[in-house]
Amino acid sequence: MKMNCRRQRKAISPVLATVILIAITLIAAVAIAGFVFGLFGTFTSTARIQASVTACNYNTLVAGAEACQLILTNSGNANAATTAACSLTYGGATHAGVVGGGGTVTAGSTLTVTCAYTVGATATVGSQITGSVILSNGGNALFSGTAS
Repeated sequence: MKMNCRRQRKAISPVLATVILIAITLIAAVAIAGFVFGLFGTFTSTARIQASVTACNYNTLVAGAEACQLILTNSGNANAATTAACSLTYGGATHAGVVGGGGTVTAGSTLTVTCAYTVGATATVGSQITGSVILSNGGNALFSGTAS
């Protein structure tokens, strides 16, 4: 008599293998989608500064200077400080200005500052004035207003 000695292999069933493969695929898809579409949030702190003009005029905000009064709004999650430098562009020329009332714009708050240029020609009433306030993190808060 011949003995039939069959070795039995032990393995997981095909159904269980299919379920495991589908689960791994779904987990990978959720992880990739989370990073691509920003579902997991951000891991860095950033300041988002936006400047809005309340007034631009000569000799009213700052004596003897063309100046724009600005409200800096920080909608980010990090603080940002203003430097003493800003720029005003009007009449086809850009002028280096000085920030008055500067400081730190904390996350979720506002700060009122002026950008003033004390030397040179004044902007005519109704002309467009653009400029930027330079931030300590290297960014610029751009603004635009009309001279009054």
